[in-house]
Amino acid sequence: SSFSANSPGNDRRYVDNIRDVRISLKETLIRSVECGRISIHRKLPHAESLKDCMERTIPYWVNSIEKEAIDAGKSVLVASSENAIRGLLMHLFDIPADRISGIEIPTGLPLVYDVQRKCLSLLEGDFSDHNFGNSGELLFTPCLLPDKEEEEE
Repeated sequence: SSFSANSPGNDRRYVDNIRDVRISLKETLIRSVECGRISIHRKLPHAESLKDCMERTIPYWVNSIEKEAIDAGKSVLVASSENAIRGLLMHLFDIPADRISGIEIPTGLPLVYDVQRKCLSLLEGDFSDHNFGNSGELLFTPCLLPDKEEEEE
């Protein structure tokens, strides 16, 4: 329910950053009466398409995570839904839209993305021990060799 304490619509960190979802007149009225002041609430979807997910997560990756953390040499931990991870991998590996549905992301399996070498590896074990779907080979491509200039630094 949207009135649950665990609903994203009740988390200020989420609500304060979402503007592209229509306002819910019903929830706005109920919550405004409940708190005694006008309180605008939006009708959040119960599910999200890959396209919608990518429209939300890729700009955050590019504008926040890359600029504020990766470019500063920091390590980043991303823990998210399979759909968000799939969209991020689609972006990082230029996976065609017609092939992305063939990729499975095993639940709870730590993946390590090397930004400089543009490759994915597992924290432990071999990728062949897991089911990454019919298009899993698109994820585990050979790593790029670092530039000689980068090696000397």
